Amino acid sequence: MQMIKAIGLALLILAGAAVAAEPPFTGAFNGRGRACFGGFYIREKTVEWISTYSICKPSRYEVLAKDLTAGRQRIAVHIKSRSRQCLYEVFEAEPIDTYNWGVNGYQSLESYKNRELPGWSSSPLEERWVLSCPMIRLN
Repeated sequence: MQMIKAIGLALLILAGAAVAAEPPFTGAFNGRGRACFGGFYIREKTVEWISTYSICKPSRYEVLAKDLTAGRQRIAVHIKSRSRQCLYEVFEAEPIDTYNWGVNGYQSLESYKNRELPGWSSSPLEERWVLSCPMIRLN
């Protein structure tokens, strides 16, 4: 009898943990303009960004930052494998206003981590350049 109670309690705890898990961030975004024309797609297990000058094919990713609070959705991901024509290693997406999102591409994890340092983003060094694209969320 105690074994049945223990199993029941374990199942109840597992069910509660599954319900409490945060849902994945997913979205399809459309960019316009010379460098930003194309699409950014973040799925449950892969991310993809196809733009005029960079083709980042679907890749698995690790989440660097995520905030799904209503009105303040934000995600930053680090891709696990960069395709040959992909210029970026870290992608960040957050809303600018009601309809527009800012999607940024960082060439390295170091560039993403140092983005707030004084003088980093205004540096003429090519490895510090960030692609910042205004996009519209499609879903």
